[in-house]
Amino acid sequence: MESSTTEQTQQASAQNLAEALSLQMLQTTLSLAGDGASDASPAQTLGQQPSLLQPLIKAYADAAAQAPPSQTAYSGGESPSTQPAAVYPSASSTPLGSDKEWLEPIIAKASRRYGVETGLIKAVIKAESNFNPTAVSSAGARGLMQLMPGTARSLGVNDSFDPEQNVMAGTRFLRDLLDRYDGNVDSALAAYNWGPGNVDRRPDRMPRETQNYLVRVKQLYASYSA
Repeated sequence: MESSTTEQTQQASAQNLAEALSLQMLQTTLSLAGDGASDASPAQTLGQQPSLLQPLIKAYADAAAQAPPSQTAYSGGESPSTQPAAVYPSASSTPLGSDKEWLEPIIAKASRRYGVETGLIKAVIKAESNFNPTAVSSAGARGLMQLMPGTARSLGVNDSFDPEQNVMAGTRFLRDLLDRYDGNVDSALAAYNWGPGNVDRRPDRMPRETQNYLVRVKQLYASYSA
C-alpha cells in the first residue's frame, strides 16, 4: 500500500512539473513574440534561465524514470487478432486404409434397407466427406454424405452430424435418385452432386465440378466393389 501511494505521489509530481515546464516555455515564447527589439532565439533565451528550468527538467526526468511501466488492457497472453479461429474438420484428413471400418455396420444396414450397393455408398461417402462425420462444406452441406440442411430436414434428419442418421438419409436419397433415373448411376450421381432439377433441365450442360465428381465416385465405386 505504501509503495503504491509513493508511486502515485511521484506520478502526480511529475505531472505538475511537466505542466509548470510547459507554462514557463509558453510564457517565454509569448515574451519573445512581444519583444520586437530582441534578436535572441527561443533556445538562447531558455538557456539564459537555468535557475528555473534545469531543476524542473531534472525533477521531471527523475520522476518519470521511477514510474512503473504501463500495461495494456488485454492480458490474455495473445492479442485478439491471434486467437485461433474456428476450424471445420478437413474432408481430406482421414487415411483411406482405416477410414471406413467403424462405419461398416451402418453402411450395411443402409444397403439392406434401401437396396443400394455398399460399394456405391462408400464411394459417395469417400468423395463427399472422406469418412469425416463432422465435415462441413463451404455451401453448408454437412456430415458423411454432405446433406444440405433442407434435404436433411425433408428426409427426417435431426442431426446431420450423427453418422447413422446421415448415412441412412443419404442412402435413401441416393435410392430415390436411382429410381428417378431408371437405375442410371451416372444420372443419379450427377443429381446427387448438382441437384435433380439441374439434371432434368440441363443434362447437356453439366458443370466441370460435377463431371469430375462422377469420375471420382465411379473410380471409388469400382475400387470398393472389387
